[in-house]
Amino acid sequence: MGEFVPARAHEYHARVLSNVRLSRRYFLLRLERPRDFIDPAAGQFVHVAVPTPDDRFFLRRPFSIHDCTRDAIELVIVEVGPGSQALRRAREGDTLHFYGPLGHAYPVLPEKRIVAIGGGVGLAPLYFYGFRAPGKLGEGYRLLYGARTREDLFLEHVALERTGVSLATDDGSYGFKGNVVQLAAAVIEEEPADVLFSCGPTVMMKAVQKLADRLAIPHYASLENRMGCALGACRACVVPTKLDGGSPYRTVCHDGPVFDASVLQWDELPVP
Repeated sequence: MGEFVPARAHEYHARVLSNVRLSRRYFLLRLERPRDFIDPAAGQFVHVAVPTPDDRFFLRRPFSIHDCTRDAIELVIVEVGPGSQALRRAREGDTLHFYGPLGHAYPVLPEKRIVAIGGGVGLAPLYFYGFRAPGKLGEGYRLLYGARTREDLFLEHVALERTGVSLATDDGSYGFKGNVVQLAAAVIEEEPADVLFSCGPTVMMKAVQKLADRLAIPHYASLENRMGCALGACRACVVPTKLDGGSPYRTVCHDGPVFDASVLQWDELPVP
């Protein structure tokens, strides 16, 4: 994994360009890119301050970067509580504050056949890697994304109906009927992979690690966790690993969010 350099992250304020509802639970927040915001790597995140008139939300919220163009930064957000609901109410022209880009990214592996497996907001870094960052959905990169129903595939707003992408729904309303890990097993049986990437629900990524173990190939997972400072100082987001070095715990914000999944204690990970 690449070197984490906090000095590359800065505090920014950005104008909301749009805030589009993708489905009943998800929305796409598009921010004007600050002029001096450096190019992020796939898997990095920004720490967004929740807008409130009374400082109700002291802690910021971390969101993986879904896309970053010359003009805009895009974030896929799911409504899970008052903080994300407040962000959902942000309107075009509002100003939001954030810090970033932060964290370790997915490794760039141009010579490897990568199968990326995502669910929920885990679409963001895997989409970014494949479409905008070094992977660019070339011959060696395959994106698999799963959702409960067709509605949560965001097909009207995100370009997922394209070569190199396979989709799954639990209810069979679109694409493969079943979960995305089942789809991955079927795809890899036909087209062997060298490396697995994952991002999404913990239970899904744990299943991906079991698949990686069975195939004896590397797996890199991007974890989601509640964060305090997002700089590794407060240690509010620690997760247990098999590593030593004085403590087996590592911070998701500073040491991650992307980890070599084989070092994680999957049975002890918190479920966001």
